[in-house]
Amino acid sequence: MEENIDPKLINLLNNSDMSSEEQEPVEEEIIDDTILLMEKPFDPTKINIETKTPSLDTLIKRIQYKSIQMNTESYFQRQDDLWDNVKQSRLIESILIRFPLPAFFFDSTDDNEWLVVDGLQRLSSIRNFCVEKKLKLTNLEFLSHLNGKTFDELSGDLQRIIEESQVVIYKIMPGTPTDVKFNIFKRINTGGLVLESQEIRHALFQGKPAVFIAELGKNTDFLKATYGKIKTNRMLDRDFANRFLCFYLFGYENYSSDLDTFMSKAMAGIYDKSDDELNKIKYDFSEAMKLAHNIFEIGAFRKNIGNNNRLPPINKALFDAISTQFAVLNDEQRDKLNLKKEDFKNELKNILASDSLFFTSISSSTGDKNRVYKRHHTIEKLIQKIISA
Repeated sequence: MEENIDPKLINLLNNSDMSSEEQEPVEEEIIDDTILLMEKPFDPTKINIETKTPSLDTLIKRIQYKSIQMNTESYFQRQDDLWDNVKQSRLIESILIRFPLPAFFFDSTDDNEWLVVDGLQRLSSIRNFCVEKKLKLTNLEFLSHLNGKTFDELSGDLQRIIEESQVVIYKIMPGTPTDVKFNIFKRINTGGLVLESQEIRHALFQGKPAVFIAELGKNTDFLKATYGKIKTNRMLDRDFANRFLCFYLFGYENYSSDLDTFMSKAMAGIYDKSDDELNKIKYDFSEAMKLAHNIFEIGAFRKNIGNNNRLPPINKALFDAISTQFAVLNDEQRDKLNLKKEDFKNELKNILASDSLFFTSISSSTGDKNRVYKRHHTIEKLIQKIISA
């Protein structure tokens, strides 16, 4: 049953004194963590993590022989070497005075190329000092007599202290299910830059899926429909593309109660797609973006309620509903909808203003199964109503 939205909320949306330039380009989603905790159970016995306490020399040799993938930008878009020389030097000093280091976390699905989940800056410092030997110790707190020295300039006993120091490493082992691994990545990453969900998916699905999602994120029609407002750093553009992909491939009717898992399933599904199938996805995505731009222009995927001067931010949930339902239409249906674009735009504006359940479905806990169904089904019904009139 439709209910009116609180007029105060509509008034707030319409009459904000913030200009469009001051607005966030993408609306921040309100997540209900209690729902997520209930709807994301998994079997703890599937968590396969080994704990090891090797000497630091083990990691040094792996760095030296490139069996630790230090270029995390290729899978996390996260830079190494962010610490200045003083911070790096203090880490080396901690090792020399035998302070315990925090644990390192690796994904060792491929034993010949460990992925760094946590500990990148510490590993970078160790590489710079012990492998590349370009770091000169600087501004040490306790061992000031070592200032200015490189690894080769340390005495043999100090080099041995570094090499024989014990460290704690946790290895995520082969066979750990992807959804479990996703949760592990999400929880244990404690470095300076906490990973976004799409960055984790990018790391988990290297190769064909990662490349395909990146291509969708760079699609010219997508950039035009969103007026280039969706940032590319932290893979936000790919997150939008991935949201489209999961509902396009599997349909909102088959949605499970966990958006992260649903999006990961979509990326995994790309491995088995033929070139023709991938080209069809690209075509439908492009046509959906063209249609959205033709109908809404700069207002595409935004909560436009009433006649307001303020441009609302782009809304992720509205994007996944509109983009998918536009994409599953055939060319003839899209042409019909485009001819009646004013009717569609006005009807959607009315729904946003009058249907509180729809408004909520694109505003908070947007991964909830009932809310996913509500927004997609509403857009689907509206499209059919307009093109059938």
